[in-house]
Amino acid sequence: MTASSPLCLRERIDACSSGDILYIPAGIHRISAPIRIAGLRDLSIIGEDGAVLCGTIPLCCTDFTEEAPGVFSASVPAPVDGFFVGDRAYTMARYPKATDPDAPFGGYAADCLSPEKTKDWANPAGGYIHAMHKHLWGGYSYRIEGKDPDGTLRLSGGWQNNRQMGMHGEYRYAENIGEELTEPGEWFFDEAAMRILVRPVPGDDLDEAEAAVSEGFFILEDCEGVTLENLVFERSVRTFMKTREPLLRSDWTIYRGGAVTIRDSGACSLDRCVFRDIGSNGVFVDGNCAGIIVTRSHFHGIGASGLCFVGHPDAVRSPLFEYGQTHSLASVDRTPGPQSENYPKNCSVEDCLIERVGTVEKQATGVEISMAYGIAVKNCTICHTSRAGINISEGTFGGHRIEGCDVFDTVRETGDHGSFNSWGRDRYWHLEGLDDRDAGQYAKLDMLAPNVIARNRFRCDRGWDIDLDDGSSWYVVEENLCLSGGIKLREGFFRTVRRNICVNNSLHFHVWYPASGDTAEENLVFSPYAPIGMPENWGESTDRNILYSPDVPAPVHADELSSLSGQDAHSVKQNVRFRAPESGNFTPADLPAFRDFPTEFGVRYEPLRRIADRPEIPRIRTAETKQETCRPIRCPRLGLTAKDIENDDEMSAYGTAEYSGAIVTEVEEGSAAEKAGLLPGDVIVSWNGRQIRSASDLDGWALDPEAYHAIRVLRRQGETVL
Repeated sequence: MTASSPLCLRERIDACSSGDILYIPAGIHRISAPIRIAGLRDLSIIGEDGAVLCGTIPLCCTDFTEEAPGVFSASVPAPVDGFFVGDRAYTMARYPKATDPDAPFGGYAADCLSPEKTKDWANPAGGYIHAMHKHLWGGYSYRIEGKDPDGTLRLSGGWQNNRQMGMHGEYRYAENIGEELTEPGEWFFDEAAMRILVRPVPGDDLDEAEAAVSEGFFILEDCEGVTLENLVFERSVRTFMKTREPLLRSDWTIYRGGAVTIRDSGACSLDRCVFRDIGSNGVFVDGNCAGIIVTRSHFHGIGASGLCFVGHPDAVRSPLFEYGQTHSLASVDRTPGPQSENYPKNCSVEDCLIERVGTVEKQATGVEISMAYGIAVKNCTICHTSRAGINISEGTFGGHRIEGCDVFDTVRETGDHGSFNSWGRDRYWHLEGLDDRDAGQYAKLDMLAPNVIARNRFRCDRGWDIDLDDGSSWYVVEENLCLSGGIKLREGFFRTVRRNICVNNSLHFHVWYPASGDTAEENLVFSPYAPIGMPENWGESTDRNILYSPDVPAPVHADELSSLSGQDAHSVKQNVRFRAPESGNFTPADLPAFRDFPTEFGVRYEPLRRIADRPEIPRIRTAETKQETCRPIRCPRLGLTAKDIENDDEMSAYGTAEYSGAIVTEVEEGSAAEKAGLLPGDVIVSWNGRQIRSASDLDGWALDPEAYHAIRVLRRQGETVL
C-alpha cells in the first residue's frame, strides 16, 4: 500500500495484511480512538517527514458563540480532556492558578476543599481534586461528584496510590471548576451540556482550535515484527482516573495503556518517533512481550510515565499487593522464578530523550519496569520528572541493565526517591517466621539474573542519585558518576557497589540485614558514609574506598570511614586531581582503578543530542566529617531513650512525612515502654492523642505511662497503634 491510497488512515490500516509496508503521508491525521492491530506479522508503518497522528477533533470560529464578554462556548460530540489553539495548550480552569513551575502541581492551596472556598462554586460536579500523597509518595486524584449543603465536596477516586495514607494537607488543587474560568488561556468542560467554554488569549485564532478526545493511537495485540517508524504522536487525553491497578507491595498503581500499547507481542519496534502532549503513558508494553525495542525517540510532555514494561501478577509466585501484607515461611511458594510467561522480557529502550514526564500523574517515571525480565535502558537522557527518572518495581524478575544514561532534575514534586529508584519487596521480604539472618537464601527466589546499573550519570537534588530501597537485592552498581545525592542502599542482599564517584556526597547505608552479602569497594566519596540502623557487621566487604580530602598532602588511612563501618582497613583519604571537573569530567587523573571512567552520557542520536538538556555541574566541596547534632533524650518515667528526626536519611529510613516524631533508640527492661510494646527503631508520632514532634515532647509533657492503648508509632514504615 502507498501514500496515494484514498482511504482514511484507520481504513488503510484495517486493510493491511502481514508483510505490508504502509507509508503515512505528511500532514495531520486525526485519531478519535485508538487503532487496534491484531495478529499481524512483519507490518511496517512508516511516516513521511511531517506525518503527525493527533488525538484531537478540530473546531473553528463558527463552532463558537460568545457566552459572556471574552468567554466563548462550543458543543462537542465526545468528552474532551484537552484544548489547544495553534501551538498553545490551554489550561483547564483551576484553583489556584498554576503560577510557579517549581511548586507541586505548579501551584497549590490547602483550602481547595474548604467550605469557605467551595461556597463560591455553584455546581462543581465534573471537576477534580488532585493532591500529593501525605508522605509525598506520589499522588491522588478524585472526581467531584457533587457538593453537600454544608459545602463539603463529594469525591470518588483516590485509587492512584497503593499506600492509602491520605492526601497531603497543603499540596492539592481543584480543576475543571466553571467559576475559576477567569483568565485568558483557560478552558472548562461542561459535561452535562457536552460543551466547552474558553477564554481565548488575545490574538489567538479559534479557527485553529482543537479538543483532545482520544487516549491513544495504536494498540498492538498478538503481533510479531510490527514496526512504527518516523511518526509523531501528540495531544491525547489524560487517563489518571483509570490508574487503579496495584503493583506488588508498592505505592504504585498503574493503567495498562498509553499512546502506543503493545500487548502479548514480539519483536515489535518504534524508531524515530515523537510523543508530545500525551495525557497518559507514552509506550506501554503489557504482558507476554519479547524483544520490544524503542530507539531514537523523543518523549516530552507526558502525563504519566514515558515507557512502561509491566507484567501480570499471575507470572509471580505468591504475589502480594499491599505494602504491609506478608506471607509466612510455612505458606510461601519457595519454587524459584516466575510461574508463567505473562511478562515482558529482553526488551530495550535505547538512544531516547525522555523529558517532562509526570505532568499529570505523580506516581510516574521516565521508564517503569515491573514484573519483567531483561529490560535494557541504554544511552538515554531522562530529565525534568515528577518522580524518579528510572524505576524498577520489586525484584521480579531481574536481569535489567541501565547503562550510559544521563538522568537528572528528577523528584521535582515527590519525596523520598532518587533519580534511579527501586525496591525489592519480594517473597523473602518481611516473611513471617523467617530469621533475618537466614533471609539471604530466599532473596533471589524471584530473580533470574542480577540488575546492573553501570556507567551512568545521575543527579538528584531532592533525594538520592541512586536509591536502592526496601529489599532491593542482587544489584551491580559500578562506574556511575553521581553529582548530588549519592548512593543509598536500604536493606537487601548481594549488592556490589564499586568504582562509583559520589561528588559532594557519599554512600548511604540504611538498616541492612545481618550477613547481607553486600560489597562496597573502590568508591570515591566526598564525605563519610551516612549509616542508619546498621548491624554490627556490614555485609561482605566495605573496603578500599577513597575519601576525597584536598588538604591531605599524601594518602592516609580513612579513619572517618573505618570508625563507622568497622571495616575499611585499606580505605584512604587523599587529594584527587580530576581531569576537568568544571566541564563535568571527574575522571581521577591519579587513580588507576578509574582510568577508564566514563565521560559521555545520555542520548547519542545527533538530532536528539543536539536539543537535550544537561545537568548542572556542581562545584567541588571539601569533605566534612558528619557530626551528631542531636543527643538522645532519656525519659526515665517511660523507661526509654529517644532522639529527633534530623535529616532526609532518617525520614526515608523510618518512613516519616516530615521532620516530626521521636525515634526510640533504647527500651529499658521492665519499663512502661517495654510493657506498652515499644521497640528500638519505632518512631512515636502520637501518645494518647497528643502529637509527638520531637523527643523532648516525651519527657516534657509528663505523658501517662499507663496509656498503652494510645501510642501511635511507625514501625518498618507502617503505622501501628499500641
